[in-house]
Amino acid sequence: MHGVVGVMTALVMTVAAAEEGAADGASRSASSSWEGRTFVGVAVPLMPGGFALEGEQELDDGFTATVGLRASFNLGQWSRVFGNSEPASLQLGIEPGVRFYVRGSALEGLWFGPRLELGRTWRDERGRSWNVGGAVLAGYSLILRQGFTVQGALGVGATYRPPLAGFNLWTVSMDYRAQLSVGWSF
Repeated sequence: MHGVVGVMTALVMTVAAAEEGAADGASRSASSSWEGRTFVGVAVPLMPGGFALEGEQELDDGFTATVGLRASFNLGQWSRVFGNSEPASLQLGIEPGVRFYVRGSALEGLWFGPRLELGRTWRDERGRSWNVGGAVLAGYSLILRQGFTVQGALGVGATYRPPLAGFNLWTVSMDYRAQLSVGWSF
């Protein structure tokens, strides 16, 4: 956990340094033209049990809109390897958000941004429920050969879960977010 906090601190310090260099970016933006690139890829959270199909569209040189379609699962009693005591579950969700690129151009450089997290969960013995939350992420996008793109992100988020039988009336959980995405930019 301390390692994640250290990485987040380093990213925040890098963002602060990027703001100081904003004047340098003004001369770069005068010489470049907006292309409207798109990223499509697969995001895997850095913990077991899920993946997302993600899309990101460049709206301006330093601003993009994103959407993720996430599927996650918990095998419950079938996964003693991870020490789960939770019942088996499946969650499907959508994660719209925006990204502000503070170093580099859109789809290639250091970014930060918020996202909304909406999900529907189906659980063994407890039925189904909606989850609503959000996260703030910081990350880096790198375009390699022929548009192959790698993105990494770290952040924090909160999720509201409505009441379940035998539990409190409502639950808000805060935890870390970390993911690695691979795909193509065109």
